[in-house]
Amino acid sequence: MTVSNSVTPDTWPAAVPFPGSEDAPGHVEDVNGVPARHHYVETAGTSWHVVTAGDPDKPPVVFLHGFPESWWAFHAQIADLAADAFCVAVDTLGNGQSDKRLDLDYHYGAVAANISALIDVCGLDRFALVAHDRGAVISDNLCAVPSMADRIVGYVRMQQSGNQPHSEPRPPHELFASPAGVELFKSGLLIDMAYGALPRPDGQPPLVARPLDDTTLARLRREFSFPGVAEGASASFRGASFDRELAERKARLFAAMTMPVLFLQGSRDPGQQPSEYETVSDEVPDGRLVFVDAGHFFHLEAPAETNAEVRGFLTDIGWIGTQA
Repeated sequence: MTVSNSVTPDTWPAAVPFPGSEDAPGHVEDVNGVPARHHYVETAGTSWHVVTAGDPDKPPVVFLHGFPESWWAFHAQIADLAADAFCVAVDTLGNGQSDKRLDLDYHYGAVAANISALIDVCGLDRFALVAHDRGAVISDNLCAVPSMADRIVGYVRMQQSGNQPHSEPRPPHELFASPAGVELFKSGLLIDMAYGALPRPDGQPPLVARPLDDTTLARLRREFSFPGVAEGASASFRGASFDRELAERKARLFAAMTMPVLFLQGSRDPGQQPSEYETVSDEVPDGRLVFVDAGHFFHLEAPAETNAEVRGFLTDIGWIGTQA
């Protein structure tokens, strides 16, 4: 499929990078053999770090990462899709190299509204959406933004609670939102515990079922260590609530998911049991449920299997792999 996006990256409104950002505007990085370009884009005074790969005349796919991550968490999926899609990966507010000012509104509905404005200034008229973890909470809200109706052609919703309560143990959102959480993030211990390099203090098994290599761990540490990330990531948890998010999905957000939705889950995440998702695909008109044999971060643990599922879904709905 060939599309005509109304604006090209060369004409996106440039922003001043947030202090401490390391990737210069226009810097091209090799991502698994695919050139990926770094941009800083402004919407209403907010600076967004966006990374693109592929031809802007190809169908757009927008990526919204989870926690504790950045755009780079999707590097394998971006590299796989870049030949057939225009990949647009965003550092969400408070993370990576996007804006991390603490006077911004970090509630998920507000962040979704701001990302919809970002999508508008980037000229993405219709697009597929791929999101993981907290990025899926933002994306659930993005589906309900009125200006997004009929523009999201398909949604890959990865590793986020569905239509059942989150099982125990739950991540400590209250800790993450506190000053102690900021210090934990600054220490670097959270990254190593999240990705299995250090044991968890609660004695629970690691969130990863397949160990990550040292190069991957080093990049994840780098992405979480930019100035302001500890404070910005903590601020993003001020509005977090598994129970409220579940209620919002049931009350209105599932109803807004009128596009095809792939609920893609890791079968070995110790905090999200497969039994929680048995009926989640029934919540939307066109829902599919697939498990990947890996843990919470299966897009990093099992990239080949994840790529196959994402590519298969986007092909099945006719967004990539078809002729205009």
